[in-house]
Parts: sequence; structure tokens; C-alpha cells
Amino acid sequence: MRGQFAASGYLCDNQIQRTPMPKESELPETLLEFVARRPGARLHKIPSEASRRRFFRITIGKNTLVAMVYPEPAPAEIERFRAVQGIYSRHGLRVPRIHDVLGDRVVIQEDAGGLLLQKAWRQYGGSERRRLVTLCADILKKLTGVPPNFTAARLDRARLLWEMDFFLQHFLSRYPGPGQTSETLRAGLARMVENIEVEDAFAHRDFHSRNLLVNGGEIVMVDFQDSLLAPRYYDLVSLAFDSYLDLGHTREILLSGRDWTATERRQLRLTALQRNIKALGTFAYQAFVCHHPAYARYIPRTLRHIQGHLEILADPEYQVLSRYFSSVTRNA
Repeated sequence: MRGQFAASGYLCDNQIQRTPMPKESELPETLLEFVARRPGARLHKIPSEASRRRFFRITIGKNTLVAMVYPEPAPAEIERFRAVQGIYSRHGLRVPRIHDVLGDRVVIQEDAGGLLLQKAWRQYGGSERRRLVTLCADILKKLTGVPPNFTAARLDRARLLWEMDFFLQHFLSRYPGPGQTSETLRAGLARMVENIEVEDAFAHRDFHSRNLLVNGGEIVMVDFQDSLLAPRYYDLVSLAFDSYLDLGHTREILLSGRDWTATERRQLRLTALQRNIKALGTFAYQAFVCHHPAYARYIPRTLRHIQGHLEILADPEYQVLSRYFSSVTRNA
């Protein structure tokens, strides 16, 4: 089982054998007591990767729950998790329900299963795929309806530019382009970020196929605790141009239903371009710094997305970026 706990990053296949059950002395006393009070209950470690948190399945007869465990007391983080979960629930957005909070380190949640949208895509045919994407489109519409005053956290230009610097540090060093330097690329990336309209739209922040679970015929979101205000199309492009899943023709389900102006289409592509470049930085960091090589498998698709954005934008302002990514795509 992987899905619900790919929440804070991207689960790598080679990690599954490296997640042994910790000793009881390493587990919070509140969790051990919770299990002990339920005769026959069993605790199983669930693999997770980039998160500071650990996850456990609690089996109680035919029922299961999930324990999310923080490494140290984290009352502020747990309170934010509860608050954001409440925002989603009040706006008809499906996320795992909170069963209990144990002290300041453990949250007990509904077990929403492990069928990632990424995995379900391989199992289902065309009609079911279209239905699932339609459900995602409905979720995206609801997300845009959450009032922006529910959070003060923002994905502003400073943060967007920081993500571009992270890309330069970790991706460019591994995939250099002929005649390209970090200075020239950074100038192009800075212009791109400056041209993105940073609107205050409520966003999940990581709305992609590895944070969406197919459960009981519906879509359940996880990894929602870092929701913030972001560029208006951020969640939309995160799924439409997902690094983990190529939606193909069903992408139009997400992009249809409105009369896009030229300005809006440009903003959509600029936001998608930034989001995909940011993902390359993450993949390179995980593959080459954290030694999780499975991340590298998603680089080629992400590069293809980037090439597509730049071709559609066809903007001389981004010629430096176009030359670099054309070179990298050919050699990736």
C-alpha cells in the first residue's frame, strides 16, 4: 500500500525494503496505548519517502485506520493539518477524515486506500479514465471556490524564484547545456516568473496523480496540509501537465468548459512552465542527492511538457530557455 502516504513526496520503489517496523521504544506512547486498547489490533509500517512524518496502518478486525506520526512534538503543525482538513471538508472536498489526535505527535485518520490515480490509469479503459478526469475537473472547480482568506501562506514570486534557483542548483549541474551558464538561465527564469500573475487563489499545491486516490468510485486528495494561495492556474496545470501521468486527449476535459482569452492561455502556459521546471529540480535532488533513482524516470516526460509550453508561447524573451531545454531533451 503506497497511495495515501506518497503525500509528502514521491514514493520510490527501491525504498519499500528499507522501511522496517521501528522498535516499540521508538513509537509514541500515545500510539501504543491506542493500539493496546483495541484487542487484536495490529500496527504495520507503511513506506514513505520525503516526509519527516512516518505512517502506520492500524488493522482492527476488518477495519483499518492510518496513524500519521511526527518525529517530535508538533502541536502547531497538527493544528494546521486539522484546520486545513476542516476547510476542505466544509467545502465538499474529499480528504481523509480525522478519527482522533493523540497528544502532540499522532493523528489518526481514515484509511483512504492505496489506489493512486497514476496506478488506476493503467487499470481502467477510456470511459473510466474520462470519468476520473471529470471528477478531478469538478474538484478543481471547487478548489477555486474556497475563499482566499482561509490561509495567509502564499506561493509568491520570491518563492517561485527560489524554486528556479533550486532547479539550477540540482538539475543544471547534472544536465548542462552547451554554452549555457546558471547566470544566463537564471535571467530567463526570472523573466518568466516576473510574467506570471501571482493571484491569490486557494490551491492544494501538489494536485497530481500521486496525491489523488481512487476510492469507492470517487477521488480522495492527500498531501493537502501545505495548501496556500498560488497563481490561479497552479492546481490545474499540476494535473494537466503531470510528470507522473500523461493524460493524453483527456487533458481537454480539464481545459474545456470556458472561453480562454489569449492572456489567460498565456498565463496557463507560463504557470505550467514554472511548475514543470520546479519538478525537474525536485527529481534531480531526489535522484542524485537523496539517491532515489526512481525519480529520474519522470524527467523525460517533464522535459516534453516544457518543450511544448515553450513552443506554444513562442516568445523571443525565452530563447535562452528554449535552446537549453531543446538540448537537454535531445540528450535525456
